[in-house]
Amino acid sequence: MTKRSDIIDNTDRYITRESQYGLIYTENLGWIDLGHANPAGAERLWQQMTMRRGGDNEWFEVTYHQSMSKKWWGAQSTTGIYRGFLVRRGLSDRVLKGVALSIFRSTSHQFESLQAFWPYVVITDSGYSAEDLVSNLFGFCQAVDYTDYTSFLHICPKEQAWRIWDYYGPVGQFKNKSVLPLLFPDPADTSCTHQPYSGSLPAFMSLIEPVADPHIIRELRI
Repeated sequence: MTKRSDIIDNTDRYITRESQYGLIYTENLGWIDLGHANPAGAERLWQQMTMRRGGDNEWFEVTYHQSMSKKWWGAQSTTGIYRGFLVRRGLSDRVLKGVALSIFRSTSHQFESLQAFWPYVVITDSGYSAEDLVSNLFGFCQAVDYTDYTSFLHICPKEQAWRIWDYYGPVGQFKNKSVLPLLFPDPADTSCTHQPYSGSLPAFMSLIEPVADPHIIRELRI
């Protein structure tokens, strides 16, 4: 769950694809959680897609998970979504990227649904927070394209981000089950309506289409 104190900009530190902590506001993608945007998890998935180990002559095995931990009554508790798949051999990189995106996005949806009700006795505003899925997709694109897309983010000064947070309220109050960014007009701009609205994805985040064809990907019970 992000907090106002998580808000940073490039005056705090140089933001790169390896950044693991912080909340930024961008003009083109709205709120971005740098932890979600870090490509490390998607890189582990993509590595399995390219190395193609296990299975047999027709299929190879892929596992993927998203998890979270929380201290509860002095003890560390961890939960998450853990999944396994068989992927058909001989697919092109373009199709493999689509298969990886399908695994990544469907797992992200399952994880966000789980997160909204965990721990079970405390419901938080974390699940489907406005920045989660678009931040995840940004990290995925960096992973499969082997590229640092940080320079494509139009990062706003944290003073503007604070202003947006204070005017509209915590980002977790706004739910977004789409990968399209939710944009929040600057309250200082008197030329526009101060109402959140859906933006569009830049080209590099729109090129890969999810592929979930059962003839080329099968989920395993694990």
